[in-house]
Amino acid sequence: MVDIAVCEKECKNAPCSALKAQLVKVMVKKEDFVELQEFDEIVTIEDAQKAFSDDYEAFMKRNRFNDKNTLFLVSRLKNEADIETLKPYVQKKYNGWVDLTKLNDDVKSQVLANCSKYDHITGWDNLSFDESEDICAHCPLAWNKGTTCIGTFGPKTSALPEIAKKYDCPIIASAFESADSMKKFSPEDAKELLREAEVLEPVLINEGKMAAHRYSGPVERIKLMAKACVECECGFMFI
Repeated sequence: MVDIAVCEKECKNAPCSALKAQLVKVMVKKEDFVELQEFDEIVTIEDAQKAFSDDYEAFMKRNRFNDKNTLFLVSRLKNEADIETLKPYVQKKYNGWVDLTKLNDDVKSQVLANCSKYDHITGWDNLSFDESEDICAHCPLAWNKGTTCIGTFGPKTSALPEIAKKYDCPIIASAFESADSMKKFSPEDAKELLREAEVLEPVLINEGKMAAHRYSGPVERIKLMAKACVECECGFMFI
């Protein structure tokens, strides 16, 4: 399935763009910046069996663990007395995440120079579903029923690109290739996309009732997205 989406980070008026640009946490290699990494407090099964040599099964039952557990997270323990008993056995299991908000500028620069290019947590990621939904509802780029800036173009079996090619609509005609290459289109391209949608709207009926039924929805969505991109001066992608 291929979707259409705006390049919202390019839009100054998009309320999410600043949050998405704000890096909060990044992933580093397990052996790098160990002292800065977040960690879980864990207890191995072997140590738990030592600590509760007389009532290990009762310990498991009290804390709702089962035989599938390969270790025990202290944060999952439900019994305060059990937490106290296991304190001598607690180990730190570092997870590779570094919280940038706790670092000074010099250390932050070092971490950013050596972190993963892909595993990031932004200010947007830290929002609750309700918070992000409320922001989207008030965004000028929320072209899809006023709730989101992404929508469905169609499956790879769609004949819409072939129809678009027939009517000299090159952007829509190359939608699948653009999705495969992750091509980013410019605000100027959005004007052309709007033109193409307006061309295809009236001619779909010429392609038959089935084509009009199947593709009027995608063309309408393309038109709505293109209008939003033109108005907000940002690009778009097929993804």
